[in-house]
Amino acid sequence: MKKPTPRALLARLFGSSARGISIEKNILTGTASVDGAEVCVIGTAAGTYVDNAAALKLAGHVIECVERHPRRPIVMLVDSAGQEPNRVAEMLGLASYFGHLLSCLELARRRGHKLITVATGQAIGGAFICYGMFADKIYALDSASVGLMPVEAMSAVTKIPVPVLRKLSKTMPSLEFGAKPFALLGGVEEVWSSKDDLQKKLARAIATATTEDNRAALGAKRGGRKLALDIRKKVLAQAAK
Repeated sequence: MKKPTPRALLARLFGSSARGISIEKNILTGTASVDGAEVCVIGTAAGTYVDNAAALKLAGHVIECVERHPRRPIVMLVDSAGQEPNRVAEMLGLASYFGHLLSCLELARRRGHKLITVATGQAIGGAFICYGMFADKIYALDSASVGLMPVEAMSAVTKIPVPVLRKLSKTMPSLEFGAKPFALLGGVEEVWSSKDDLQKKLARAIATATTEDNRAALGAKRGGRKLALDIRKKVLAQAAK
């Protein structure tokens, strides 16, 4: 099936109000409406890498939303192959730019803005971590490729051969890319089919969003993370003493 263009996908999520979202160098910023209520939108499209300038642009729109539109939900769309893979970006402090973006999102959360992520395409590595994973709730299209590190990169770091990692990924969702494996881990609240009414799905996601972190519980319930919930409970119990 042919992948929809960024504009076509925005129209499916926001209808005619998607006209309020600009796409500049595959970075999304703007406003739209969901079920009659205004939302701020940031994100990436077409698998673009996130560099220093992109992170700063996204952070700027978050700050604008906080200042001009108190408590308005922020919808974060992710279709990125990861952070910009070049030495110049790293030397210019790419990690600090990502940290700034995360700080802006945390400020928004504390000011009462709901944060909703929808992984629409690639949601990989640093680009996913620097804003998409910071949402109150994360959703993904069934066609999305969600994960933190490809097995080739894992192999380079761990020195475990790629074929071994690929075999392990068949029974370990943490090593497998995709929306459904990440949902098994609890990292994705719900996977949306391409046939779904995405406007209705998004409206429900915003309406039901809370800041409660239920990822460990979801991972245990779905069988993708068997130990995380118990460990979390033990840590919290010790901290309360």
